[in-house]
Amino acid sequence: MRSTSSRTRAGMLLAATLLPFSAFADALYLQLTDVGSEVDASGLAASTVAERTRYGINEALKGATTEAILMDAQHEGSADVTVSAKVTRAGEKYRLTYLLSTTHQPVRTKTLAYDFVNPSLSDKGSVVMAQAVLAEARKLEAASQETPVAAEEVPAASGAGSDSLVSERLNGDAPRYEGMEGDSTGRQVEREAPPRRGGRTNLDLGLALGFNSPSGIFGGELEYRVAPVLGLNLSAGAGAWGFRVGPVARLYPLGEVRTSPFLEAGMSFNMGGTSTTTLSFGGESEVYTTEKLMTPVATLALGMRQSMGPMYLGLRAGWGFRLREDNWRTSDGRDPNLLDDLDIATTQHGGFLASVTLGMSLF
Repeated sequence: MRSTSSRTRAGMLLAATLLPFSAFADALYLQLTDVGSEVDASGLAASTVAERTRYGINEALKGATTEAILMDAQHEGSADVTVSAKVTRAGEKYRLTYLLSTTHQPVRTKTLAYDFVNPSLSDKGSVVMAQAVLAEARKLEAASQETPVAAEEVPAASGAGSDSLVSERLNGDAPRYEGMEGDSTGRQVEREAPPRRGGRTNLDLGLALGFNSPSGIFGGELEYRVAPVLGLNLSAGAGAWGFRVGPVARLYPLGEVRTSPFLEAGMSFNMGGTSTTTLSFGGESEVYTTEKLMTPVATLALGMRQSMGPMYLGLRAGWGFRLREDNWRTSDGRDPNLLDDLDIATTQHGGFLASVTLGMSLF
């Protein structure tokens, strides 16, 4: 009886001694590797995303039921799962994409994508994303330790479905985690997301027809969108007062959306030229030459940009304010005659303006 009791106590002591080591033996080792950002916002810089990711994982681990360790770069040994992150634009939103990958065979990967509006990551959003990362990392590690299914035992057509995780509303927008699809070998591969252009554009190139517009009677427009709400436009074309070029700034209050109104302000520089008029007296005719000088015009307009896939349609209407009145002179210093006055009055750039533009978003 004493021998049995001694063995029981010894077994309990051994179990208590080995319990901490068994917990660490089953721990999941994570390592944050590459973190990149294609966004200028300071709240989504690569260093900030890395810091918010570490914060979220550490906070998520406090309430986790299983052991996991976030390794730093100087940690000895190899991680079980590596995590990389990248921030990109997704239309008028931002997208943070995490790529999880096991470090031993068979290699399995998982992608989680999170769309949001505000150019920052809140504490709550960081923790929710980290919880999803931890959950998927455990699934990947468990799956990679299973015996791979032989290729001949898997149907030729991949019938693996996709999963989708939906979390709480963060930063005023519902995040969407895009799942993965499996190939015929059972390895996880990224599902290609459908194209989402909407009103997104970085560079527009279009042809324009107009009246008194910065692009002239006919011409072209090139616009670079430096921010979702701000575009820098360069219009140029042939006008009644010669060749015309106009740098313009456009404010888009709604950002990069399919139907986007804008407020436009800029300058139009009319390069001028020469014109001739002919007067006849008693069978004799005389030719008079008038030199049209370079004339700057300030322009203010309202407009609308309608996205049509890779194409777009632009409309604008406004007013031009001529900044120079002594912008002509006769070749012989004479006073202008009736025909000169009519020509100058009808070809000046100023007053009501309107145009229509058809173009393409280059990227």
